[in-house]
Amino acid sequence: MIWQPPTRELDPLAALVHEAVRTQVFPGEAFGFHLVPVPGESWRETVLPDGRQVRIRLSASPAAQTQRERRACAGIHVSGEMVAGDMGYRVSADLVVDLVTRAVLACDSRLEAVGRTRP
Repeated sequence: MIWQPPTRELDPLAALVHEAVRTQVFPGEAFGFHLVPVPGESWRETVLPDGRQVRIRLSASPAAQTQRERRACAGIHVSGEMVAGDMGYRVSADLVVDLVTRAVLACDSRLEAVGRTRP
């Protein structure tokens, strides 16, 4: 297999969701977006490169432990809500994490628009 550059860039919202999911599972290991906790609330917020303010609230729960090529792995389900500008979204993701290296081996994330927020 020969390395090739990506054929398309991730949408900024999709990239933010991947980062938020990863930092929900591994707090303190951010390297993309800087998600800042909102004081007194369970939300984290950031600003996208296009200027939209984003708030996201996620929770993680364990799923089944599995084996991948003789390595112990944990399944983790992450779900929550996100508001980007004036649009609300439902977020869900399923991760497979190597228990020894803590590497994310798979991340299937979904972002569902649920409608505009009230002013």
